Amino acid sequence: MTGTVPAGPHVVLCRSCDGLSFTLVRCSCTYGGNRLLVSADDWQPGEPYHDCLECDGVGTVGRPCHDCGQTGRRRAQRVLTMVNIDTGAVASASVVPGVVRPEPWLDDGDKSWCLPLAPLLHELAATVGAGSWTDVREPHSTDGPLIPLPPGWRPEHSASHRKVLEAQAIAWQSSDAWRLYLGRTAVPPPPDPAADLGRRCRLADLLCLDLVVEVRRQPYGAGLTWALRYELPGGPVPAEPRGYAADLATAITTTSDADACYGLDELGRTVAAHQLTPSGPPPAEPPTIDLDQLERRILADCVDLTTGAENPGAQAIWRDGGWWHTSLRDAGTLETLSEQSTGQILSRHTTLLRRGWQPPAPSWLGPPIEYVDCPDCDPNSRLQHCDCRLFGDRADPDCVRCAGSGRSPSLMRCFTCGGTRRIHRDVTVTITDLAGRVVHLTWSAGGPGWRTGVRLWRLDKAAGQARPAGEELWRSGEQVPAPHVATHPGGKPLHQLPGQFRLGGWADTFDIRPEDLVELDGRGQLDQDLRYGTVTLHHLGADPLTEYVTHAARSRPGARLFLLARRPDVPPLADVVRLVLGLRLGITVTVVDHAPNAGDLRLVQGESWDVTIDCPGREPAPADPPGRPTPEAATAFCLDYLDLAIAGNVPADPEQSIPVPQTPTPIEVDDPVPFLRRLARHHAGQPVAVHYTGTTCQVWLRDRDCVRQLATAPTLPAAVGALGL
Repeated sequence: MTGTVPAGPHVVLCRSCDGLSFTLVRCSCTYGGNRLLVSADDWQPGEPYHDCLECDGVGTVGRPCHDCGQTGRRRAQRVLTMVNIDTGAVASASVVPGVVRPEPWLDDGDKSWCLPLAPLLHELAATVGAGSWTDVREPHSTDGPLIPLPPGWRPEHSASHRKVLEAQAIAWQSSDAWRLYLGRTAVPPPPDPAADLGRRCRLADLLCLDLVVEVRRQPYGAGLTWALRYELPGGPVPAEPRGYAADLATAITTTSDADACYGLDELGRTVAAHQLTPSGPPPAEPPTIDLDQLERRILADCVDLTTGAENPGAQAIWRDGGWWHTSLRDAGTLETLSEQSTGQILSRHTTLLRRGWQPPAPSWLGPPIEYVDCPDCDPNSRLQHCDCRLFGDRADPDCVRCAGSGRSPSLMRCFTCGGTRRIHRDVTVTITDLAGRVVHLTWSAGGPGWRTGVRLWRLDKAAGQARPAGEELWRSGEQVPAPHVATHPGGKPLHQLPGQFRLGGWADTFDIRPEDLVELDGRGQLDQDLRYGTVTLHHLGADPLTEYVTHAARSRPGARLFLLARRPDVPPLADVVRLVLGLRLGITVTVVDHAPNAGDLRLVQGESWDVTIDCPGREPAPADPPGRPTPEAATAFCLDYLDLAIAGNVPADPEQSIPVPQTPTPIEVDDPVPFLRRLARHHAGQPVAVHYTGTTCQVWLRDRDCVRQLATAPTLPAAVGALGL
């Protein structure tokens, strides 16, 4: 039995390495046997590979123990922290042996026991006045946290023996040692899955997309899982499931709009491109969905009606205002070969699925878009344009990658086409706020002139219904004016197209800033060239419009570019600073004002922001460079990775306890945005940062390769005042 280490309180030996900080494990070559080509389907222990590059045929290798961080010990402590975002109050509890009363688990009598942490979490929520909360690490988790105890734990054992076993159980979860929960004072209304699904159906009609509800059977009889996503018509069925909900209602409530749009580009990469021809007004109200009937119909398609055999799954596709049902069938397997670190070749077989029945094409699908084959990649192999031709059209005869042929294999997507294997001459830009407003733009470079189609649907809130405002603008046969506005250092000219090709101009339609426009799939930043309508000509005599449209359509699913026109839904930056200070951590906010670049469209415009959570005591430094265009975008990025920041602030030394922050009276913080903008304007072109700790506020400046501190004061206004600004 692993006992308590006497060196410090609540520290136990790591049972993974028995305190040695490393482990001897079976080499991965033994799972394939003494063969060069091994199959993932036959992955079981056996004879080691005699020519293994890792173990030299011995069969075992030494590995550093990652469970304990190569210290040989693990901390028997777990901290739960509840933060009320609305008030800034923070309350925490330290879970150590003897704090939580064990309870029976799994309803198997006295065989299984656990430490339930849900009651402790409810006490913390009551302390900070939170009526609801979400787990930062698992936002969709509904089960309360618990710690399973070892099978040998019994209530009749001595107190010292029980604490030893409890310490082992707590220490075994040291990778999740500090758990953070974000609470809100108000209790949100209960979810309405049927109404939410109806809203998404209406949105799919507006976006000219399919809404797919899918159920799949899991391997080894693990049951059914449900998923919800948007797709382009004609796309393949994903090889891997995209959701893990146990029923349809859970899939709807736990799938956000961002989750439903995730993978839209990947799934539609091989879809044939068509123009959009929406006809008729959009639906005025979301459709009424009978959730129970829909779920029963989808489950019925999971069984073959003629043979009674189980199908791999089924789908319901919302298209053209109605549901289309189909089963999923086996479409063979795909073999993938990959080289292993042992020197072996691993063969993986992935089961492909197809729809048992294809619904008819949607009414809004127009004529196909013209394209040419990509000149820099082979559609039937992994051969692509070799890097030796980057600085000229002639291949290097001594190139080790292509042997002078000009093409070499690559695991990356082709840079020219983005993996679509096609160069499209038209592109459709869809801009939406995911709340009912959608704009469809069509840019075409297929002839001597140009044309751009615009169709805009507005939601008339006063009348309580959607009114079509369809427009067809900017149709002409004249050449598009694209003046030369700058020249790159290498001599390549930069041209700017007229306003109808500058996506930043559509921000006013959605009451946002141009910097708030992001890509719908993954929320990536919009290319600055597309925002300002600029294009760099890489070849003499190239047409600016053709190059611009080709660039916009590159790697887009079905030659469609989807943009989200909505400000990030995040708390104010001052509230985030208050939250971090309540956790007894530090936070650094960096901004660069690119005022010296104004008017030079070759360079970054506007501002760049960064928000980073720091360990206490670590010397701060401005981010170089900041990567977000607005403070809201930087805040959203920081909150998206808040769980990693919390995990990174757990002390590495297991004998050092995790801090247990308690902040019943929140720290007042002034809005740092206007003060930082004043500092950034004074030091235009250089990163300036403010670093908050529990007691001080430091202002830093990055001047070329030097980082220096400008001022220190209790508050940011005082620090700015001390600088005379």
